[in-house]
Amino acid sequence: MTDTQTGREKHVKDENRREEGEVPNAPRECHRRGCSEPATFVVLERYQEETGQGAVEATADLCREHTAEESPTNLDGSYADYVFRVDPL
Repeated sequence: MTDTQTGREKHVKDENRREEGEVPNAPRECHRRGCSEPATFVVLERYQEETGQGAVEATADLCREHTAEESPTNLDGSYADYVFRVDPL
């Protein structure tokens, strides 16, 4: 076996490694405290940090009800690459 093959195998093993206790293909739960509904959307907001140290990305997996309540919260940190996006899971 060559080093290239060993490297590929290691890469595949690393990709398939799961966090301890993680169940494969398990439905995600809503990120909101006290909500045990399944998450159906992921909300992403990318904004400039207040300290000017760079961009920050905040994501949350949310159920339908809590996603409907979301809106941009860091508009004062908006810049050319600012993003507020809601994507289905």
